[in-house]
Parts: sequence; C-alpha cells; structure tokens
Amino acid sequence: MLTKEDNDLLCRVGPGTPMGELMRRFWMPAVMSEELPEPDGKPVKVRLLGEDLVAFRDTEGRVGLLDARCPHRRASMALAANEKCGLRCLYHGWKFDVHGKCVDTPGEPPNSRIKEVVRAKAYPTVEKGGMIWAYMGPPEQRPVFPDYEFLNMAPGHSAVFKIQEECNYAQAVEGTIDTVHAGALHRSVRWDDPGTVPHEQVLYAQLEVEPTQYGFRYAGLRALPDGRTHTRITQVTLPFFTFIPPDGTQTDRKHRRLVNAFVPRDDTTTWHTQWFFDQARPIDVAFRLKEGGLQLNPDYTKKIGLKEEYGQDRERMKTKNFSGIVGVVMEDHAVVESQGVITDRENEHLGQSDVAIVTWRRILMKAARTLAETGKLPPALANPAIPWGDVKGVECVVDKGKGWREEVPLAPEFAL
Repeated sequence: MLTKEDNDLLCRVGPGTPMGELMRRFWMPAVMSEELPEPDGKPVKVRLLGEDLVAFRDTEGRVGLLDARCPHRRASMALAANEKCGLRCLYHGWKFDVHGKCVDTPGEPPNSRIKEVVRAKAYPTVEKGGMIWAYMGPPEQRPVFPDYEFLNMAPGHSAVFKIQEECNYAQAVEGTIDTVHAGALHRSVRWDDPGTVPHEQVLYAQLEVEPTQYGFRYAGLRALPDGRTHTRITQVTLPFFTFIPPDGTQTDRKHRRLVNAFVPRDDTTTWHTQWFFDQARPIDVAFRLKEGGLQLNPDYTKKIGLKEEYGQDRERMKTKNFSGIVGVVMEDHAVVESQGVITDRENEHLGQSDVAIVTWRRILMKAARTLAETGKLPPALANPAIPWGDVKGVECVVDKGKGWREEVPLAPEFAL
C-alpha cells in the first residue's frame, strides 16, 4: 500500500510536480503520424502531462508541437492557418514556425522588433515507428532518442495503436506488469477449464526482479512437470513503458511481441499507445484489432467502455472465456478503469505476486524525488550509450538446473 502523499507523488504529473518534471526528461509518444497525414494540413489538439498543445506538419513535412494558445492574445492555435512553414493565428495573423519562432507580425509597424523576442512554447519532436515523439524537458538536458527495436522494423512487421484510457497512467502501467493477471483476466477458457498456455494452467509464478539502468526486468517462473521452468521475462523501462513477452508455445506467435507506453494526458486520463510487431513475419493488423477488441471512435476513445460495462456477456463467461469481455485490451481497460480514475492505494492489500509492481513504484518515485531534491537524472537519461534496441520481452523454457539469468543474460551496458 502507499500513503496518500506517496500516491499523489506517483500519480500527479502536471507542470511543477516531481513526477511530471521527471517524465518531461524522457522522450514520449505524443501524436500518431496518421493524425498529421499531409503538409499544411489541419493542426491537431494534443494534451500531454496536463498541458494543452497543438501539433502540425509544415510545408516541408516537419512536425511542430506548440502551446495551444497564441503568445500574442492567447487565441487557439488549433484554429490557425497552416501555410508556408508555419501556423498563422486567425486573430491577428501572427505566425510561428515549428521551433516556436515568431516569423511574422503583420499588424505591427515595419520597424517593430517584437517578433525577435516573442516565441511560442515549442517542444522538439522525432517521428519514428508511426508516432511523433516529444521531449518536454530542459533543452540543455535533452537525452539521446531511445531507438527501440520496434521503431526499426521492416515495412509491414510493426503497427502502432492508440487508445484513450480513462484513468491515471500508474494503474494502467501496473496492469501490464502483473504476471498473474495474464492467466486470469485473459483466460481464453472458463475458470474451471485447464487452460491452453502455461500461465493459464498454473497461475502461481515465482517472481524474480533485476534492476537495470533503464528500470528493471522481472521473470515469472513456473515449474513444468519435466523439471524445466517456463519463463516469461517482462521489461519495464522508465517512466511508463512495458515490453511484453511473446507467446512462445504457439509456433505462429513465437516472435510476436507487444510494447506499451502509458503516456499521461493529465492526472486522470492516459494515452495507451501499443506497438504490435513480429520480426519474423508481417503482422496481421485486422487480427490484432479483433484480438484486442478495439472498437474506437475517430478521437481514439472507446466505443464501449465503463458505462457499457465493456460489453461483458454473462453467458459468454459460462461457455467461452472467463471475463465475458471480448478483447485483451478491453479486458485490461475494464479492470484498471474500474479502480477509479486515481485508485486508492491506501486500502489495497498486496501479495507476493505484486513484487514487480512494488519495484516499479519504488524506482519511479525515488527517481522523481532525487531529481526534485538534487537535480540528478536517472541512469537511463545520464548514460547516452544504452543500446535501447536490445531491450525486449522474452519467453523461454529453461533447462533443469539452469537459471533464467544464464539463459537470458543482462547485457553489461544495462547493469547498474
């Protein structure tokens, strides 16, 4: 459990909060590339870490991320004209480029120098993996971009999805670093059926956690009848990324992986961004949409949510799957959104299966406090040589007498 003070530290992400300031030091997914399909197109409203912003693709294809309001008289820049490499405010015609530089003030005298001193707040961006990423921290401390494996897949081998989650980011993260829930919540059969994969057949797993420079990794270990150990290794990179292992028991899915980023819109809503990828074969996007149960509105909100009880079917619970909900993503959202927009961690009762969740909270809160009190950055930000492309979830079977760390050793560059 957490005290109210610690829960506030973990959950509050607005400007000036310790956690919000920590998150602003990381590159984070901000906007889907598909939201800005063409140069000089319609600007897009963006909400990140409690800030209202506007994204646009300029004439040259560059992406700008600016304050949602014009620095002149605070009119909406989402209404601005996007033309000739800048956004021109409708109110008085002041124009700003992707860097926030004011390039035109048509209503001012010809000799005015006001455009030399006025700037729009602007954040740097990188476009990769179907997303536009943003860095919202101090310019002089901008870290190396984390060039993850899933951002560099061959065409057709990776796809990205975005869904608005109606709760705080922290409980969304915790939902995916919970090894037991995979065999319970996502149970593909009724509760009293034996299950089709090891983590359904045996819910209990011995958990072992290993801290790393980027956060930590943990192994869920389940003993098999022949003495070997079924092992699922999940990676957790700060501040809100989770790398889910593949389902290696099925030949056609043994290389397929998921990576989640739970980016706070604000304290009570989250952008659940998920990459679905397979290095060995092209992925089936239609299959993933069906498997995830993803039915989305144009603004990436769910068509069926808490109000509709996620379409839960009690008859389905008796005859098909345990949850009665269609889709693994919908199941995840159902349980974490049902905790409330910010869950009350003072009244939770944690067990041994929650060790990864406890580890994540401690590492993240310590990093936020350390930055606030000393200005010291976490190792992942201070070390520019981390090989981000080597971070991945792993599922394997470890031979009797051998440890999972021997089977999947931690790269020296990742060790603390």
